[in-house]
Amino acid sequence: MDHFYEQLVTTYKTGSYKVVNAITYLFAGIGIATLSNNLIFAIILLGVAGACFFYKGKLFVEYEYQFTNGEIDIEKIFEMKKRKKFISFNIKEVTLLAPEGSAAVKDYSNKPSLIVKGYPNTSKEIVYVAMVTEGNNKMQLSFVPNQKFLDYCYRSNPSAVKK
Repeated sequence: MDHFYEQLVTTYKTGSYKVVNAITYLFAGIGIATLSNNLIFAIILLGVAGACFFYKGKLFVEYEYQFTNGEIDIEKIFEMKKRKKFISFNIKEVTLLAPEGSAAVKDYSNKPSLIVKGYPNTSKEIVYVAMVTEGNNKMQLSFVPNQKFLDYCYRSNPSAVKK
């Protein structure tokens, strides 16, 4: 029997995103307006507008968690347009999946030095930590799965999941 579940972790447009977005349009408009008068100043303004355009994409990131028969895939979604694979691992290679700050996480010995954050800054959900030991690649993944996602993880690896 196939087990498949998707969870989308959304965010909202923060104040910093809105400010950078406004600066992008402001500098682009001023740069285009001054193009005929001062070419160097216009190029600088258009360059700053371009940099702001690419930077604002990093300020609005959503995450999608996919569980497929024990395989977990996490993807980043930039500005609800572009999707990029973030990380992939098997739940069998997780030695611990518990809420952040719990006794199980604090007492975990030999914590991986690589810490990966897989949730938006605006998330108000409970953050869980997964200690992934996939071959030589060990990491500590922080993410915000919902109850149904945790249930699927528990069915596949009950010894690692602590609710």
